[in-house]
Amino acid sequence: MINYIDTNLILAILNENDSNHSKASEALDKMKDMVTSKVAVLELKSVLSRTTKLSENEIQAYEEYLQVLNIAVPEVDMDSVFVNAEEIAYKIRMRTLDLLHLSASMVIRANTFVTLDMEFAEKRNEIRDIGLEVISL
Repeated sequence: MINYIDTNLILAILNENDSNHSKASEALDKMKDMVTSKVAVLELKSVLSRTTKLSENEIQAYEEYLQVLNIAVPEVDMDSVFVNAEEIAYKIRMRTLDLLHLSASMVIRANTFVTLDMEFAEKRNEIRDIGLEVISL
């Protein structure tokens, strides 16, 4: 089973002061076959560059830390991600970045989408219809 890890989980793990840090760490400690996407990496860099005073090198170190967490970032065809996102947009009805995460997880062939975002939990049935099980922490 391949588990797609959403950016909010990664951020919670990286920030020990995050209210979801313990919950996220415990959940990921129990998971195997974890992946995320270049979409999540871009979002991670964007959030860290906007909300912290970290240098570019420090932010890059956080990206590299994903390997330590055993979260792979497989290469994907971004054209496929965009085409797929367009196809699911009317079925799922979520924000663009959320659609890109879902689409990337489908292109990677993940079985689950693991997130702290309640909007994914609210759309659980629609997301199940496109072949993904939402694990909402």
